[in-house]
Amino acid sequence: MPNMQTSDWVLLAIGAYIAVFALLRLMRQHRDQVLAQLTEQAAAEQQRQRLAKQLEKQRKAKAAKSKAA
Repeated sequence: MPNMQTSDWVLLAIGAYIAVFALLRLMRQHRDQVLAQLTEQAAAEQQRQRLAKQLEKQRKAKAAKSKAA
């Protein structure tokens, strides 16, 4: 590397710059995909919990009606 000319250093710097920003772009895309997937899973889990709570309320109301009758 001591025999590198200025143009070689410039090309190396440009290549490194492009490589780093390409990697950053890929990492951001992956992060966004993972975040979207986890957000979707969390929303689905919250919906399941809401439905389970509603079903439990309905069962308790039915059981209370059965005992009263």
